[in-house]
Amino acid sequence: MLLSNDEFLAALTELFTATKDAGSVSLTVKRYDYQGVKQERQKKRARQGKDEEAMQLLVDQLSLDDKEYATLVRAATDKKKISTLVMPADLDIFLARYHGLLLINLESIKKNDRLRRKKAAIKRNAAKKMKSKKFQQREKKPKSA
Repeated sequence: MLLSNDEFLAALTELFTATKDAGSVSLTVKRYDYQGVKQERQKKRARQGKDEEAMQLLVDQLSLDDKEYATLVRAATDKKKISTLVMPADLDIFLARYHGLLLINLESIKKNDRLRRKKAAIKRNAAKKMKSKKFQQREKKPKSA
């Protein structure tokens, strides 16, 4: 469902709160090129090698240009999909608000258990080394009578 920028950010907040305990939100940000289905057909024809003109059009489109493109932002859960189209003039403001929203909701991200286990293993190994060094030092000391 295509929403305005403000509606999208509000709906994204709702998605984050709905999936806080269980579930996930997939976020996608990409350039919107206004060509849509027509360009996809041209790419398909070019891949199949059936149309030399389509191949030439594809090469021309892939060349660098000075156009400004809109940005398509999508968010999806298992049950709901939302998207918005951000114009180049509004991109800085939108990204600042989007970034702030992500920072607020980062607390719900699950911490990596593998990293925790690795840190704990490093601490255990360091403790074992310290104990073995102390044991070796006790062995080397001559016993006094």
